[in-house]
Amino acid sequence: MTEEIAIAYAKHRMRELGVGRNYILRYRHFRLDANGQKKVRGENNLFILLQPGVDVKVESKAGIFDMQDSTINEMQHEHRGIILITNTTQNIVEVKFLQVIPKIKAENK
Repeated sequence: MTEEIAIAYAKHRMRELGVGRNYILRYRHFRLDANGQKKVRGENNLFILLQPGVDVKVESKAGIFDMQDSTINEMQHEHRGIILITNTTQNIVEVKFLQVIPKIKAENK
């Protein structure tokens, strides 16, 4: 998914989720060593996977993205919750996300 499509998608999803325009975007770029893993916490955030390589596996409660697993019928580009990113090769890989963070208004007490 290109960055332009991801931004448009984020706008649409935030409207669907009732957040409207009350969110911020953050570009996340991770580098994983050979066979490395990274755990990312995104409980109330939306992570949109941007142009992933074939050597990357991304898992979350929203689904899985793994081009090497032929049993997966649909790759998930939208992730949330605890996200596990795995490098499935002996090479360094890079993984890019667009993180969508809903703004939370503080209530007056």
